[in-house]
Amino acid sequence: MRITQRNDWKTEPMPSTSTNITVEKLYSQEEFDRITAGVIPEQMEDKWFIFYEAPWVYLHRSWTGLCIFKVRFEVVGENVKIAEVQVNRDPAQYSNTDDERDASLLRILLDLRVERDV
Repeated sequence: MRITQRNDWKTEPMPSTSTNITVEKLYSQEEFDRITAGVIPEQMEDKWFIFYEAPWVYLHRSWTGLCIFKVRFEVVGENVKIAEVQVNRDPAQYSNTDDERDASLLRILLDLRVERDV
């Protein structure tokens, strides 16, 4: 499995206008490995570029390269849990301000990585 890296796509840093949200989720090591393998967009409909630089997973919008989420993970026994989530709150880059909506979107994006075919 190829591991995605920052220089595989255009990326912008997380702006200073960001906030931390709480997202509680536990993954097995195998699920975490799927998440950290990342995503390189292959077609116009692919909206996210995802890569891992320990201890953070970065989620960028594919068209703009804007960083929307940064997720830090911690090992808990044989599992890995979300320890910290930063969300872009620069209104010129990302218009959502609803923490719950962002938490839900992030869970969906990460779970899609977990459920993908290896």
